Amino acid sequence: MLDSFLKENGQFVNFGFEHLLCFSACLVLTGVMLHYGRKYWDADQQVRYVTILCFIGAATQLFKVFYRQYAGIFDQTNDVPLHLCNIMTLVMPFIMWFKWRFMWGVTFFWIMAGCAQSIFTPTLTESLPHYEAVRYWTVHGVIIMAALYGWYVLGYKPTVRDAVNSAIGLNLLAAVIYPVNLALGSNYMYLNGKPPGKTFYDLLGPWPQYILILEFVLVLFFAAILLPFYWKNVKSYLVSTKA
Repeated sequence: MLDSFLKENGQFVNFGFEHLLCFSACLVLTGVMLHYGRKYWDADQQVRYVTILCFIGAATQLFKVFYRQYAGIFDQTNDVPLHLCNIMTLVMPFIMWFKWRFMWGVTFFWIMAGCAQSIFTPTLTESLPHYEAVRYWTVHGVIIMAALYGWYVLGYKPTVRDAVNSAIGLNLLAAVIYPVNLALGSNYMYLNGKPPGKTFYDLLGPWPQYILILEFVLVLFFAAILLPFYWKNVKSYLVSTKA
């Protein structure tokens, strides 16, 4: 059992049965947390339960670092938690616990525009029950749930200012990670090359072209994320221009 949990198998297939199963589990987790958080839990419970779940996600991520260090197979080019989703996993417990509205607004767009697509096109090679598969789905499921939880349960509404702060913050973070990649020979945040497998990045051209295209795609994604929250304003404007 332990061997199957730790030994690489390379058997994960995008859009296969396991992908569908794990994707559905992420949706169920999110639905259950949003439903109970809004309908049954008081203010203390709302914060406590989501924080506990976020800490589980963070612990799952950190297990990879400690285990691989202990086993002597730590790879600085892959195992440092510097991918965007990994970073979000480590900070999200504190965002939830302290009800850090500013950082929720910043990370909401990172998660919904970037991390959410990771459950549609996973950059994953290991199949369950390997710990890397468990980590991958736990990390992404938890942070997506937490981002939506802040809106649906805690009552935060994404704003244009949040989107601007998020775009600025993402570029600043990329400016920090890029030289780290050069120093380590790594590709965190996929700034120095495309992720493996068939992903959204394949539609954006070669490196470094896709980095520049991503800046424009970012604006479109952020606008699309904002649209449902401002639909009444947009609808009122459209009606007034026709009058």
